[in-house]
Amino acid sequence: MHRVQAAFLVLAVGLQLQAQTINLSGKVTGVGGKAVHGAIVTLKSNNLIDTTDADGNYTLSGTLTSVKSAISKSGCEAIYLKNNVVAVKLSQPAPISVRLFNMQGKQLHNFTASHTSAGDYHFSLNDLSLAENMMIVHVSTGRLTASFRYVPHLNSTASHLDGSSGGIKLAKSLADNETLEASALGYKTKSSPITTFTGTVDITLESEFTGECTQSRNANKNVSGSGPHRVVVETNSAPGINEGTIFRPEDLGYGKKYPIYVWGNGACNLNGTDNSAALAQIASHGYFVISDGKPDGSGARNMDINSMRAPALKYISWIIAENRKPCSAYYNSIDTTKVAGNGFSCGGYLGMGIASDPRTTTWGVSSSGSFGDNPELWNSVHTPVLILEGNKDVPPGGTGAYNNGLRDYNGIAPKGHPIMFFSNKNMGHGGDLWAANGGDFTRINLAWLNWWLKGDTGATGKKVLVGPDCRYCTDSNWEVKSANIP
Repeated sequence: MHRVQAAFLVLAVGLQLQAQTINLSGKVTGVGGKAVHGAIVTLKSNNLIDTTDADGNYTLSGTLTSVKSAISKSGCEAIYLKNNVVAVKLSQPAPISVRLFNMQGKQLHNFTASHTSAGDYHFSLNDLSLAENMMIVHVSTGRLTASFRYVPHLNSTASHLDGSSGGIKLAKSLADNETLEASALGYKTKSSPITTFTGTVDITLESEFTGECTQSRNANKNVSGSGPHRVVVETNSAPGINEGTIFRPEDLGYGKKYPIYVWGNGACNLNGTDNSAALAQIASHGYFVISDGKPDGSGARNMDINSMRAPALKYISWIIAENRKPCSAYYNSIDTTKVAGNGFSCGGYLGMGIASDPRTTTWGVSSSGSFGDNPELWNSVHTPVLILEGNKDVPPGGTGAYNNGLRDYNGIAPKGHPIMFFSNKNMGHGGDLWAANGGDFTRINLAWLNWWLKGDTGATGKKVLVGPDCRYCTDSNWEVKSANIP
C-alpha cells in the first residue's frame, strides 16, 4: 500500500460554484432570560462575527460559496473524504492530482503523482497550516474526479462523508458540520450546532459565577457634577466593599466602560462622603469612584501606606470581579484595565499604596506626600504620577505637605516615568477641594485622569495641563513642574 502526505487542499479549474446566502439572527440570553449585551457570536467556518446589542440581538449575513459536484465511484475505484483524510482507491495504475483552493478560487496547494500503481492512497489534510476557515478539495485520478467543501481542524469524529458498507455517498451539506459559537464576559462559551444558514437561532449562556450577587443600596445623597452623567451614591454590604462609598454614573450597561478611581480622605478618616463635591465631579465625567469609608462614617485608619493600601486593593478587586458577574448591576460596565487612585492629606497614602500594584494605571496625591525620603515608594513607581499641593501648606501655619509632595516629585522624576507637580501659591492644605465641583484641584485631577485613563489629549485632557492652552502653566499664582512628559 502506498501513502502520500499532502495537506489542506481545494477547488479545480472548471469547478462549478454556487453562492449560498447566510442570514442568521437571534438573541443571546443568560439564565433567566436576561439579555447578554456585548456577546460575540461567530459562524465558525466562515468566520462571520457579530457583537450583540443592548437587547442581546445579533445578525450574521453574507454569502457562502459551495461546490456543485458528487463523489465519483466506478466499480472498485472511489474518491472520498473522511476524518480529515482524502482517500483514493485505484484498481489500476493512474495519476493522482490533489489541489486545495480557498473560497475565492485561489489555489493554495497542488500535489500530483504522475505514475501511481493500483492500491489505496491516503492524503492527510492535517499536515498543512493555511490561514483559511473553509476550503475546497479537488481530487482527480484521470478517470474519476471529486470535490469537497473542507473545514480545517475538525475533530476526529467529524466527517464530510456519509459512508456505509454499501458504498460511498455524497458528502453532507456543510451546515451539517457547522456551529455557532457565543462567548461573553463572565459566561461559559457555548457552541450550538446548526443545520441551516438562514433563520433564527437563540442562544442561552451559562454563567461562570455560581453564587449570588449582593446588590448595592442607594445612600440617598444628592450630589452632582458638571459632566454628562447623573451621579448615584451607593453602599454595598459585600466583603471587599462594605467599608467604602460608591460614586458612579447613573447609567450602566451596554456601551459603558468606566475607569476605576479610588480615593482616601483627610486624616485617613472613614467618612466616605467627606469630599463629595470633588468625587461627584469626577463620577459625572464617567468614572466609577470608590471613597474609603461609609457615608458620614466615623473613625480613621492608621496614618501609613500599608494601612491605606489594604482597603484600596480590596475595592479594586471587588469592582473588577463585579464587572464579570452577570448578576451584578455593574456587569460589563467597567474598564477594568484602567485603575487610578488619589487622596487628600493622609488619604494620599491610599494613592501611594496602589503605586506598586500592576493593575494601577496612574496615581497621585492631593496635599500629601512622604514625610521623609521614601526610596521604597519611588522605586515601586511604574505609572504616571500627579502631585497637587498648596504653597502655603508649610510650617508653622501648614502641615508640611508641600515639602513632602515636592520631595516625592524630586525622588520619582529621575525614575523616568511621567510626573507633574502643581501647587497654588495662595492655597493651603487641601487647596480648593471643597469649592463647587471640587475647584481647580479637581479640574487638574480630572484632566489628568482623562489624559491617562481615557487617552484624551485634547481640551479636557492633556491640553489642560501641558502646552500653550495650559492656563496653570502661565498663571503666576501656580507653580508647575514636570518631567518625562511625552
